[in-house]
This record gives sequence, structure tokens and C-alpha cells, in this order.
Amino acid sequence: MNLRMLLTRLATGEDKKEDGEEYINLRGEFVANSFTKALLPEFVTSCRMLNDFWPYIKSRYSTYAERRDYIREAFEPLIAYLEGDKLYLHDNIINQSVESFDCDTVYHMWGKALDRREADPDGAITAARSLLESVCKQILKERNVEYDDSYDLPKLFKTTARCLNLAPQLHNEGILKQILSGVQTTVHGFASLRNELSDAHGQPKGGYKANKRHAELAVNLAGSITSFLIQTHQETLLKSTSN
Repeated sequence: MNLRMLLTRLATGEDKKEDGEEYINLRGEFVANSFTKALLPEFVTSCRMLNDFWPYIKSRYSTYAERRDYIREAFEPLIAYLEGDKLYLHDNIINQSVESFDCDTVYHMWGKALDRREADPDGAITAARSLLESVCKQILKERNVEYDDSYDLPKLFKTTARCLNLAPQLHNEGILKQILSGVQTTVHGFASLRNELSDAHGQPKGGYKANKRHAELAVNLAGSITSFLIQTHQETLLKSTSN
């Protein structure tokens, strides 16, 4: 990867005159894409010029070998993405929302869903469902909205959506109403997916068994919706306190 090579050359005293301009161009391409920007090493994000990196790496490591190792390891997530391992890229974005929410149950269920996604698809689907239930209940609790523990997931989500002003019927804009209706439909479908494929219910002999792709679908859906709910919850609370 050219960007990594430029920084390595500078860190080991082998930089070329043209490296500075090429660094600016390469960095600009990665920063312009929200996905690749999230995977860039912190020092690339903060060093807008190639020469800005020299005092950073010089003060951190004294030997060339240490500098090479540090730069190589820092670029691993981005290189893995560029080489085709893109499936779990958005996990980092969802992680940020989950961590900012500061709810042990939500954090635990998200981690459990991720851990089981490949090795235990049935368990991953169950954990993903529990993740959505947990985030809805926590948001309702923080907003002092009453709910019954007997609520199924679709009803729990509808209650949460109403208090966050995310219910489709609360909006007149066509595109927004369509998107919110899609999210609501997804939650209903997700609940059915869990009921049919997860380990929450026993299956008769020959029953359909969940595999990796079903777990990925369930975890990706649950994670994205969870992040959306958390961000909406936090942003609307911030606005209400600032008014």
C-alpha cells in the first residue's frame, strides 16, 4: 500500500522529494470516504502533510525496526478492508454508539452477538434480538416512558419509535416516512427471522438450521438499528437540554 510505504520511507530516512505531494493526494482519497477514514491510523488523520509525521514518529520510536512495525500494525485494519475483508467494517461505527450509550446490557448483548456470529449462528440471532429489546427498554427507561415486560419486539420498538418521533405516521415527508416504515418492517421481519432460525425455540428433526449468512443478516440489522436509535435518543436529548 502506497500510503504506508510513504510513511515508512520517511520514518526510516529514505523519503523521496515527490512523496509529500503523493501523500496529500492519497490521504485525501481515504479521508473523503467515511468508511476508509474510520480505519485510517490516527496519525494519518492528524498529519495533513507528510513532514508532520516526522516529529510524531521520531519521538515515539528511536529505531527503524520499531517504526516499521508500528506503521505496519497501524495500517492492518485498512489494508484488510481494501483486500476484501469489508463485511464487518461497520462494526466499529456501531461500537462507538454502543459505548457512548453506557448501558451494560446493551454492550454485553452487542459483544455476544459479534462473538457468536460465525461459530454459533443460532446464538448470534438470539443475542441480536436481545440487543434490540435491551436498547429499546433502556431508552424508554431514560425517557420515563412506561412499557410492559410482556411486549413483544415489534410493540416494544413501536413504543420506542413514538417517543423518539420516529414513527412513520408522525411524518409527512414522503422519503422520511418511507425510510422509517422500512425500519419498522425490518424489525417485524427480524423478529420472524429469530423465531424461525434462532436457538430460542426447539426445532423438530430436519428443521431448518441457521447458518453464518443468517447470523450476519440478523446481527447487521440489529446493530444498525440499535445505533440509529441510540444516536436519535442522544441527539434529541441534547437539543432539549440546550433549549
